[in-house]
Amino acid sequence: MIPRRIALIGALALAACDGGPVETVQIPPGALPGAGNALAQAAEAAHHMLVARPDTLLDRPADAAYALMLYEIATIEAAAGRLADPWPGRLMREARPVVRAAAGIASEATAQQVVDALWAASQALRRDDEPGARAALVPPAVLHTEIARDRLQRYTVPAQGVRALRSLKAALEREAGPPR
Repeated sequence: MIPRRIALIGALALAACDGGPVETVQIPPGALPGAGNALAQAAEAAHHMLVARPDTLLDRPADAAYALMLYEIATIEAAAGRLADPWPGRLMREARPVVRAAAGIASEATAQQVVDALWAASQALRRDDEPGARAALVPPAVLHTEIARDRLQRYTVPAQGVRALRSLKAALEREAGPPR
């Protein structure tokens, strides 16, 4: 299976307007099952895990790593100008350093480094492969392996991340229109 490449529609316009670097990320095979919209899938699942049911992440580091990976993917997709309203993408991007810091993830790491590390860690933790998880959680994606591993065990998304995810979910619902 060939990994899907997130298409960054309007990336040049975003770079020109925002002045920030344009990021891309390759989604690991199997990370987002199905052939749907990567932004909608990642945003819905991240919202469900991090906002609607955050208590289910306590003592479930594999789920926390997966939810944070989804947040990272949703941030890249939303900030790429895929929504008519640019505000949710900006909120996601601005909240990302705080969301990362709460998990011990390096703020200077690229989105791809973070996605790859969190995906590998979540898969290793699901297999009860603690050495594999620790091997995945290494610099430059994380600040310190032990800190990141400990924070995933008891992860709670910061308020800024909750606000950004709620805004993104609402924007996606507005653009989808009323249920059919």
